[in-house]
Amino acid sequence: MTQTLLVNRSDFADVALVTTNEEALQDGFIRVSIGPWALTSNNITYMAVGDQIGYWKFFEPKDYGIEMDGFGRMPVWGYAEVIESKCDSVAVGTMIYGFLPIAQTFDMKPVKLTPIGFQDGNDHRAALHPVYNSYTVIDNDPSFAAHRDLQPVLRPLFTTSFLIDDFLADENFFGAEQVLLLSASSKTALGTAYCLKQRGNIKVAALTSEANKTFTQATGFYDKVYTYDTITDMNPDVRTAVVDMAGNGKVMANVYDHFEENIVYNCMVGKSHWDGAPPKAPSLGAPPIMFFAPDRVKHRMSEWGGEGFAKNLAARWLPFCETAKTWLDIVESHEVTDLLKVYRGFLQGDASPANGYLFKI
Repeated sequence: MTQTLLVNRSDFADVALVTTNEEALQDGFIRVSIGPWALTSNNITYMAVGDQIGYWKFFEPKDYGIEMDGFGRMPVWGYAEVIESKCDSVAVGTMIYGFLPIAQTFDMKPVKLTPIGFQDGNDHRAALHPVYNSYTVIDNDPSFAAHRDLQPVLRPLFTTSFLIDDFLADENFFGAEQVLLLSASSKTALGTAYCLKQRGNIKVAALTSEANKTFTQATGFYDKVYTYDTITDMNPDVRTAVVDMAGNGKVMANVYDHFEENIVYNCMVGKSHWDGAPPKAPSLGAPPIMFFAPDRVKHRMSEWGGEGFAKNLAARWLPFCETAKTWLDIVESHEVTDLLKVYRGFLQGDASPANGYLFKI
């Protein structure tokens, strides 16, 4: 028997822990025990844009013999250990890292094997983006040697942060004098702010809730921190590139009303305010444009190659992890009650940004 967590795709607060029978493992497949894996506001974004971008398709219950109409599985990033193998190239005991469902076990078909990993060759996953379909053998990848507990919490988010910073700098910030990050206490925003701050040639401003203002200021990544009710305290004449992790139409409308034509670019990244109305088309200022990290990865891979990409990412990633020692506490639990409590905290927008959460069910 094995368990998995399902979420109502039209009501994220409605969840179900479902028990199913494990079938015999097929030839060429491996079975992994999942965890620990991280839960962040980014996982809520995956569901909020799940139909638009396709995140619901990665682990659809029906593809794994689970019939619950209207429910799906929220994807997470984390570790898994091979507990059974009918694939000669992947031994029992191998630890991997990648995109996973919230479940106790999971069957994969390793294909396109390299010394450091493989892709899942399940038929229903073959057409999905390889960034989300690739798994790393962590003992063979030196980038996992340090900060192992931080990897599931920060690594996928920081990769997006690195790519946003790279994209904006490559475009000379679209002529902006400052970058304004919404939902600035989120870990993707913090990583982006850190990268921008290292450049030293652009001002970095934060927009966050009153409850998270002190935490956001204390990281030292922002030149100035504002709250959602002090938007009008900002100088409206400063040319501004927006990086929107919140996806809240009302907040964004207020930002546009304030800066008007001085919004020179609006990079839509996340939807931490998952239940807010979508942004409306602005009458003044650059319109919102969705940022899809895998496309930027593909672009840079073609220019830098895999080794170059890894080197450039590591130059920012490893120092960022060192900073996390001062502002992030890792909290790990194997209790479903703790998982659901933290999950509801993210849905309600009141999960502590000072914590990184790891789980295994």
